[in-house]
Amino acid sequence: MGLYFKNGTSDTLFVAYGYHAPGCEGGTNWAKKGWYRIAPGGTAKAFSGWAGPGKYFVFAENESRTRAWSGPFFTQLPSRAFDWCWNTGSTDSRTLGLLKIEVGVGILDHTVRFT
Repeated sequence: MGLYFKNGTSDTLFVAYGYHAPGCEGGTNWAKKGWYRIAPGGTAKAFSGWAGPGKYFVFAENESRTRAWSGPFFTQLPSRAFDWCWNTGSTDSRTLGLLKIEVGVGILDHTVRFT
């Protein structure tokens, strides 16, 4: 049960995601967490529980930062591991865009595949 990230590439990937977090500081109900290091062909579990209904935001890039999966939802992401509210940032962060992923009602498991 939960949200998974699947690496369908020949590169090691690093993945960060945003999730609903009611009451997060800064007047937002969203948080972000990263980095999941996923070897080629590997899978990482982001959380346990019902994936749907839910909305998530995802950013992934390869180790050399020459390929990325991104979108129009911008926030600051640091190079180190983090679990922050959406509006939190730091001087060593990059402002990156995340893709929106919507999971339907009654979906137990959802896998985001990077190819």
